[in-house]
Amino acid sequence: MRRLLSALLAVAVTAVCLWFLLTPDIVCSLPDVVAKAKPLPLLIAFALGILIQWLRAWRFTMLMAQGLALPEARMVRIAFQLNFFNFLLPMRLGELSFPVLMRQRYGISLLRATGVLLLVRLFDLLNVGCILLGAAAALNMLPSAGNWMLVAGSVVLGLAPFAVLQIGKAVRPHVAKLPYVGTIADTLSAGLDAIHSLRMQVATIAVGLSVWLILGLMSILVAGAVTDTISPAAAMLGGAAGNLAFALPVNGIAGLGPAQAAWVLAVVQAGAPLADAKVSALALHAVVLVN
Repeated sequence: MRRLLSALLAVAVTAVCLWFLLTPDIVCSLPDVVAKAKPLPLLIAFALGILIQWLRAWRFTMLMAQGLALPEARMVRIAFQLNFFNFLLPMRLGELSFPVLMRQRYGISLLRATGVLLLVRLFDLLNVGCILLGAAAALNMLPSAGNWMLVAGSVVLGLAPFAVLQIGKAVRPHVAKLPYVGTIADTLSAGLDAIHSLRMQVATIAVGLSVWLILGLMSILVAGAVTDTISPAAAMLGGAAGNLAFALPVNGIAGLGPAQAAWVLAVVQAGAPLADAKVSALALHAVVLVN
């Protein structure tokens, strides 16, 4: 019954999104958009999508106590599969594939792999928030004083992963001594041991941030390939808003849903025409999905 309800919710989310995006004027304009789209930026964006999965695999490798060793083919495959299942399955159930795949391919316990994924997702949330506030500041979306607050917030979120690591390392030994939950917490936080040195911390955090910056570059390339009205900063803002929305535990069929709606709302707030916002949202989703 729960699976049926999840599937029905995903269908409903997708239907609402399509109703919002595919208005009659947008449907009529799509053939012309496809004909006039610039192929080179789209091809570069597609290639960047592959690079992003490789970087994600590298970060997983570092958090599995492999140092700065480059990721193996099977780890890259896991990164692609995790992304695929996140698009395929509703309610963010695709995340459950990571610990299962890590146990099958590497013999890593489910708890340890889950802890690594939770740490990665926390860093991702902070990175995307950093980019969102930075793009909003670049667009001067608030009055002068408010704009400086956006800049400060962006810097704080950008540095927050370092604070998370230090707090985690300080608290971990004490939590491990707690009855009943201590052993579980110790296994969940084992990923912290892999990035004990400052060099490893900088490398792990830098690779994670580069993933989202490259996704922002993908957004810029795709938006520029199909429209002339969405600035790079607006595309970065839309990409960050879409990524935050994709993290919500409600997504539609093939990932179509809140992420595209968030992109449209963000780039429209940045001054883009509604029609171009919708077209670029569909184009970016198509590139990511095909990838």
